[in-house]
Amino acid sequence: MKTSTVNNTTPDEKPLGVTTEKGNKMKEFFKYANKSFDLTAILATFAIILTVLLQIGGRLMGSPAPWTEEATRFIFIWMIFLGIGIGFRQAESARVTYFLAWMPKIVQRGSTWLYIIATIGFFAFMLVTGTQLMLQQFNMNEMGSALRIPMWIIGLSLPVSAIVGILGVIESFLFHRDLLEPEEE
Repeated sequence: MKTSTVNNTTPDEKPLGVTTEKGNKMKEFFKYANKSFDLTAILATFAIILTVLLQIGGRLMGSPAPWTEEATRFIFIWMIFLGIGIGFRQAESARVTYFLAWMPKIVQRGSTWLYIIATIGFFAFMLVTGTQLMLQQFNMNEMGSALRIPMWIIGLSLPVSAIVGILGVIESFLFHRDLLEPEEE
């Protein structure tokens, strides 16, 4: 069984400094949160496929539905922003590690913390500005032109994605820390 050199645990054990009960509760929380985010992303994927098929079918029959283009765009926005947040769950998002190997060891050791702080900082910025955008859309009663749905529902994708991203970075740090460390040659 692989043992992580960073947090001195096997994959089935708790993170260093966390009691078994707390670790199990946190794992359970992330398990259910991840399932709900994954389900939402899967539903968005099927919804976009269905909407595009309706759009194509309508065009082939000579009477395209005017709402399908806008619906596709709105679903795509939700799907992309969810994917951004979900990608940080197991450090799957891009990081620059090539040049890190050329840096002094102290820089290499600090890179994990720089990555965590910068990523959470970005998502915090996204949470604040996304919430401001959503509230502006709500206060101005902004509506979609074809679907006539409130635009704050679309704007909500930014703060939701930021929360998913922050949770993903925290999960990576607690349970997949070995994925965050730069690879040694």
